[in-house]
Parts: sequence; C-alpha cells; structure tokens
Amino acid sequence: AHVQVLKVTDRAEEGVMKKAVFIRLDKIGDLICTMPVDEIESLKDWEITWIIAKGLSFVPEHSVPKRTYLELDKSKPAEARQILKKFLHDQKPDVAVSFQAPWWVNFSLWQARIKTRIGVLSKWDSFFFLNKGLRQKRSLSIKHEAEYNLDLVRQIDPEKVLQAIAPVLKLQADTRDDVLNREGLEAQKYSVVHPGMAGSALNWPTEYYIELIAKLSLRRKVVLTGTLADEPWLKEIKNHYTGNSQIICLQNKLTASQLLSILQHAHSVFAPSTGVLHLAASLGTPVYGFYSPIRVQTTTRWGARGPHVHLFSPAVQDGPVTAECMRQITPNLVLEKVR
Repeated sequence: AHVQVLKVTDRAEEGVMKKAVFIRLDKIGDLICTMPVDEIESLKDWEITWIIAKGLSFVPEHSVPKRTYLELDKSKPAEARQILKKFLHDQKPDVAVSFQAPWWVNFSLWQARIKTRIGVLSKWDSFFFLNKGLRQKRSLSIKHEAEYNLDLVRQIDPEKVLQAIAPVLKLQADTRDDVLNREGLEAQKYSVVHPGMAGSALNWPTEYYIELIAKLSLRRKVVLTGTLADEPWLKEIKNHYTGNSQIICLQNKLTASQLLSILQHAHSVFAPSTGVLHLAASLGTPVYGFYSPIRVQTTTRWGARGPHVHLFSPAVQDGPVTAECMRQITPNLVLEKVR
C-alpha cells in the first residue's frame, strides 16, 4: 500500500506572516496595561488582532501605532460568541493569548482548534480549554500588571521572547478635535481633576479634592471630568464651586475622543487609581495619582505608566487598612510635587 506523507509547515517556514489574537475584555486601565505587549521585538512581524470590550475602541484607534481590534459585548454572550466564532473561522490565528475573558471565550478558542492557546491557569475553563496555560499569583502583586501580561506573551516562544520589561502604551489625541475652543480652554493653562472611580480601590477624601481644586484654581482653570456613575464623588465638589468661573465641569459632556484631547493638552491631571489616570499618563501628560496601600491595589501592581508620572500612596499601617489612611496624602504634599 502506498502511504502519502504530508509535510506540515508553519507560516514562518512558508514566508507567511503569523497571526495572533490577544484578548482582554475588561476595563480601560486593564487594557492600557496589556496592549503594549504586542510591541516587543519578537512580534514585530506578526499580524495581531485585539479582542476588546465594547466601548473601548477609542484606545486602539488612538494608540501609536494603531491596533487592529474587534469589540465584543460581554452583556450579550450568545451574540458575542457567534461574532468571535466567525472571526476565528475566517482569520485562523496561529496563537491566542487570553489575558482576561469569560469562560466561553476560552471554549471558543478550543473549539476553533487554535494551535497555541495561552492564558492564566486559574478558573476551571482555563484547565480544560488552554493548552499552554501559566500559573500566576497576581493577588500577591509582586510586579506590575503589564509584566504579568508580558509573562503570558513570553509563552508563545520562551526562547525568542526575551524582553524583560513591558513597553508603555503611547496614545495620541485627535488633532482635529475642537473641544478646547468649545469650552474656552487654552492648552497648558488648565488642570484636570477626575475624582470618580469604580470603587475597586480606596479613593482620596472629598474635602482634599476640594482643597486641591481651590489652590490649583489660583494659578489656572480647573476642569472636572467624569461620567454619571461618578456623581457620588462629584456631587459635593460641584456644589462647593457653583458659580466659580475658574472651575469648569465637563461631567458627562465629553466623547472618548474629546476626553483624550482634554487630557493631552492639560497642564496636569489629578485622579485616583482609575482608567483616566492611565489614559493621561499614556498621552504624556504629567499625572498625579492617589493609590491605596492594599496589596492588590498598590502602585506596584496598578501604577499608571508614562514619561511624567507621580504617584502617592500612604504608608502601610499595622492592622486593617481603612479609607482613613488616605488622609496621609495631604493636598500640600501633592502641590509640593507639582511645584
């Protein structure tokens, strides 16, 4: 009997660009801490598509360089699964790296028979559907989120992915946006204060934000940013400065693209550990961030990264950590760093 032996070659041997899909389906800050891993030298000839959460397209669209992406709506898993299934069938990626995703994403990677399926070994689906999983104790927070993500990318080829430090994401606002003219702002002549957050970490006291704004407004205008969800953090501040022409409230008045313009042209940005701080840092704006000393919330794990980053965190105390510890970071301490 004649047996035909077929030679199996990969895309690299055939001179065809390899394909990868990188998946991160959570918040802005998480995505910013993950996206730059595709800039490492060993992936420069790869065709990489990012699978991101619906509503975050402005991050890859304003990144330098721009990224290819696909948005999925996690609130509609049945519809999202079909979109992902079709994408994987059409693109046939060689590698998938699941940085953070619900179980059905890892199942879809397995179902599509992607050759190399990388991710964190933690939940049940990771053990069933990933074939190159990595155990990571991220709760120990011994290094930055970006470095944990780079460790996953390193699994593609540990002998070639030798980069030790994860790159920093660079963002660029749309130069055609006229939001500054609309709001009567001049570049570098205003500061942004963003007091709101999702509540996943300790925040700075409201009265400290009020004091900081009062002192900043003696030198330049102050812009308040936030969404409707940030109202609990902004309500008292807005009431305190009603009628003050130096304080401009743009809560829920900005598109994502306009927010980037406001952040990029600001003299400085002040915020707790939240996505806006990461955006401003990646835009190259001087940022001043207020961080909790709780292990999983520290600057070591979640610090904003960029060329002009100043982060404040209270000293760790014995016993349970409460919001009171954030009072160690006084407005005068912050302003001294600004000066």
